[in-house]
Amino acid sequence: MQRRVQPTSEAIRAGNRARVVDILRRSGSATRAELIVRTGLSRATVSSLIGELADRGLVSEYSQSAVDSPGRPPSRLALNRAAGLAIAVDVGVRHVAVAVGDLSRSVLAERWVPLPQGHSAERGMHIVMRSIETTLAEAEADRDQIVGAAISIAAPIAPDSGRLLVPGVLPGWNGPALAEQIGRTWGIPAAVENDANLGALGESVAATPHGQDLLYVKVASRVGLGIAFGSGIYRGRDGYAGEIGHVTSDPDGPQCWCGRRGCLELYAGAEGMLARLGARGIRIDDVNELILRAQAGDADVLAVVGDGTRRLARALGALALVLNPSVIALGGELTALGPLLLDPVHAELATVPFGAPVAVRASALGPRASLMGALALVLSESNRFTDQSCVPTSSNPGRIAAFDAVPAR
Repeated sequence: MQRRVQPTSEAIRAGNRARVVDILRRSGSATRAELIVRTGLSRATVSSLIGELADRGLVSEYSQSAVDSPGRPPSRLALNRAAGLAIAVDVGVRHVAVAVGDLSRSVLAERWVPLPQGHSAERGMHIVMRSIETTLAEAEADRDQIVGAAISIAAPIAPDSGRLLVPGVLPGWNGPALAEQIGRTWGIPAAVENDANLGALGESVAATPHGQDLLYVKVASRVGLGIAFGSGIYRGRDGYAGEIGHVTSDPDGPQCWCGRRGCLELYAGAEGMLARLGARGIRIDDVNELILRAQAGDADVLAVVGDGTRRLARALGALALVLNPSVIALGGELTALGPLLLDPVHAELATVPFGAPVAVRASALGPRASLMGALALVLSESNRFTDQSCVPTSSNPGRIAAFDAVPAR
């Protein structure tokens, strides 16, 4: 009979400390009372663990002004930069963006580099690596402070390997190759994730301290969906969850690149809208011109845009019935259509017969949603990245701020 080995008191303490750190990573900040409730530990144990983390320079304490309640508000605790820094990368159709943040969700430095559409993967990867170096220098980051990196890319990603499950909108880009290069250069774990998934995560954690059940719909060249339950991403069994762009909108419609007919993104995505206008003999070169002509009242453009947004609205109404989210946030380039996009979605969601009305809004983070979601991934999936709380370190206080500490540029 095998004898069961009881954990030592130090192992128990290390486990309890990891629970506290994980909650602070996921939440950004918490009061002592919140830590007691969420860990189930005693007040004395939580105080002792916080004291240990503070002595090692990993935790900062600050007061938050009360808005609606009288009296002095409880102080909040947050991990500072000594507890670790995260690298976020967003590879877009026309840009590369890099941010460095700490585990209290403070953005310490951020860099955006515009690129021409159709840029080569080789050039883009070179710019990513150079931008990481520059951003780390701006953040005055020490190499041993970095706990991990997350990369946003526009394609479904295999959860087990990080490989692209289907070709993305960026020809030649290879997520695992970029992650391997970043991981090898800085000696850190690096993960690749779908851009819409990260948009959902970024929007969710920006909305409330503990996240919301939220759908993030990226309406750009194509149409993608990210699903965030609380502060976690729902990916599905194989990583294909959220492929709303390939829901059938018209069974007799044109064939999509995926092999099906009448997929939603052929009508609601910018590439599909431009192709439909082209079939009418109306040549428009890019998304910006499409948006400007729609806003100017061009009847032909409005007909195509209106048809696409109504089809998108119907799909989101069906999703709201199935998933019952708190919020649907719309992001991507076509959100510049404003009411032309939002009004049909509002009207459709108002017809959902069950539950409280679903809040529908434009993305609070705008073009930064996927980038901020990449930072949030390092926080919310802490088992995939380094935990500096297990490694003694010296004090190095950091800033405590929200995700919008540094404006996009």
